[in-house]
Amino acid sequence: MDYQKIASETDRKIVRYDIAQHNWPEYWLRIARDKYPEIESLETVHKILTPSQISALGKHCQAHCGSNEFANRVDSYFSDIVNTYIGFKEWVIQRYFTIRIVIPNQSKQGRLLQFHQGIWVGNGLGLRTIWTPFTKVYDTNSMYIASSEDSIRITQDTYKNKWDYDTIQKECGAYSHPIKLDPGETLLFQQQHLHGNFNNETDITRWSMDGRILPKGGHYHRKLPGGYFRFLGERESTITLDTAKNWVTYAGWNSKFSNPIPLPMQRSIINQYCDKFKIQINDYQFENEYCDWFPSLEKFITEKGVDGIVICSIYCLPDDKVRRLVLLNKAVESNVELHFANELTSVKSKEDILNIEKIFEYVNINTNPNETLGYNI
Repeated sequence: MDYQKIASETDRKIVRYDIAQHNWPEYWLRIARDKYPEIESLETVHKILTPSQISALGKHCQAHCGSNEFANRVDSYFSDIVNTYIGFKEWVIQRYFTIRIVIPNQSKQGRLLQFHQGIWVGNGLGLRTIWTPFTKVYDTNSMYIASSEDSIRITQDTYKNKWDYDTIQKECGAYSHPIKLDPGETLLFQQQHLHGNFNNETDITRWSMDGRILPKGGHYHRKLPGGYFRFLGERESTITLDTAKNWVTYAGWNSKFSNPIPLPMQRSIINQYCDKFKIQINDYQFENEYCDWFPSLEKFITEKGVDGIVICSIYCLPDDKVRRLVLLNKAVESNVELHFANELTSVKSKEDILNIEKIFEYVNINTNPNETLGYNI
C-alpha cells in the first residue's frame, strides 16, 4: 500500500464513534473543573474565565495529555477509529496530543491558528490526522479545510509565486470550508490538506483535540517514530532508574539524525531528561566527529565505573544495524543502562533491545514530502 497518496478513507472523511464509550465532552469537562470548579460547560468558559485564566486552563489540559489516564483512553479511542474506518494493521500513535480552546473573537487575543498543512510543520505524507471536537462545531468556531485538489494547487502557487503571509491566508481561506460536526463525530484527513481558523464569530467556545497516527511503511519526515510517536500501551511510568549510580551523558554527530544537531541542543534535551528523573550528571562525554564506528561510546559502555549513560536519542546510535546491536548488547552485558531522552525509553535488558529495534522497523527512506508530491520549490 502507498501510504503517501490521498486515500478516500482519510480525505476529509467525517465518521461517527460511540460517544457512550468515548465520552470526550464529559471527560474534558471534568478535567477543566479540576482547574476551575466554577466552569458550567465547555461552550461557555469564555463567559466565566478571564483570558489569562483560559490560557492557564489550556496549559492545564495540555499537561493532562501526558497522563496515563488520558493515554489509556486515547489508545482505546484511536484503536476503535483506526480499526473501524482506516484499517491499518501496524501503527504508532502521537505521544502528546494538542488540545485547542477557541473562544469567541480569539483573534483579539492573538490566538488565531493560521492556515497551514501538515507538510509545512514537519509531518510526513504517511501520517493521518484524527480531529475530534468536544463541542458542536459550525461556521467560524470550526476548523476550515480545503479539498485535496485545491490544497495541492494552492501549495504549488505558494511556492511558485513566493506569496507573503497575508496572500497565503487569503487564498487558503477562499477555498476552505468549515467542518460541521456534533459530539460523537470526528474528522479524518491527511497532511496535504490545507486547514486553519477564522475568527470565531459565534457565541460558543470550541474545544477539540488533534492527534496523528503513522502506519508502518509511512513516511514521517521530521516526526520520528519513538519520539513524536509511541506504541500503544507505552507509558512514561515504566521508566525506573537508580539516581545514586554514576551517570554520564553522551553527545555525538555520527548518524544521519544527529549530524545536524548542535551540541548545546543535544545537551539541553539530555539535561531536561535528567532534571525530570532527578539524575545527577557526573560527566559530559562526546563522540569524535567522523568516527562513525562510535569508539568513544563503546569505551564508556565497557569502562568500569560508568553505571548509566543518557543520550539525546536512539537516532544518535549507529545507522548500521549490526554495529548498533553490538553496542546495545555490550551495554546489557556490562550492566550499563542507556537512557534516550527524546524517546523516553531505556535499555537495560535484551528485551529492551528488541523494543529499540521495533522502533527502527518504522524507519524508512522517508523522502521529503515536497519531492514526493513533485512540488518545485
